[in-house]
Amino acid sequence: MSRARQSRRRSDVPEFVETGANIDILADEIFSRYVGVQDIVIDGVSATGTFFQPAYCPDYRVMKLAGQLALCVNRHAMLEREAEDGVRPLRVTIREIMLAALLHDLGKHHEDCAPFMALLRETDLRSADAARRKEYLLGIVRDVHCRKGPCMIDRLRDAGRTELHNPFIATTARRHGEDYAVNRTACWWSREINVITIADDFDAMTSQGPERAYKPKNIQAEDAVRLLRTGAESGRYEPRLTQIFIDDVLRWGTPAAGPDLSEAPRTAPPNLRAGTF
Repeated sequence: MSRARQSRRRSDVPEFVETGANIDILADEIFSRYVGVQDIVIDGVSATGTFFQPAYCPDYRVMKLAGQLALCVNRHAMLEREAEDGVRPLRVTIREIMLAALLHDLGKHHEDCAPFMALLRETDLRSADAARRKEYLLGIVRDVHCRKGPCMIDRLRDAGRTELHNPFIATTARRHGEDYAVNRTACWWSREINVITIADDFDAMTSQGPERAYKPKNIQAEDAVRLLRTGAESGRYEPRLTQIFIDDVLRWGTPAAGPDLSEAPRTAPPNLRAGTF
């Protein structure tokens, strides 16, 4: 991406500051392009790989949450564009945010990470005597899947996925695990990546599944909101993004609290629902 195009994305050009996107339709469209068997290229050799199953995809939920947050941020940016301390628009489009969110954990499918992911699925890490093993496995998975994420994206890109030439996608895969306070001094898209980090962390806190074996049992929504606020204070999350997520996406404190994630991708069977994996 040219520096001129990056500079343009800092502005409030309507092309980038979308306020009327349909997140459900966008999520279904993006997911349909990556679900099932995909062509890839490994060291110049054509191959295939399957990264997302239609009936089970936590990354689909993360994608929708990230898209909803990006949409709400854009709406605030347009409403507050004359305010000196108003919310700044995002530097990438909602579609790019959602694609990066879908692919952010792709490194977990790399051959270097797969054995440790299998151990996470097969081992109960909630027991007290598993603390050291838990930290060891999670440390490896966090390190390897972030380092190998760009490699997996390159394999898809080299098979003809032109949308993956966007460096934001690979940067997100590499840096989504880092705190906002770290990324803001290390990369161009610190806020945009933090949109995905907030969505991913909230999903990790509130969903169930073998890959979530490292979290406390039975965490409630109010606990997740408390942890998000604590993270905003510590530098894990950008404070304004966190507040918008809590107020506008989760609608916390309103009668209709909670994002609507019940809609499954149209390409998937009806048993794909939030929190059922």
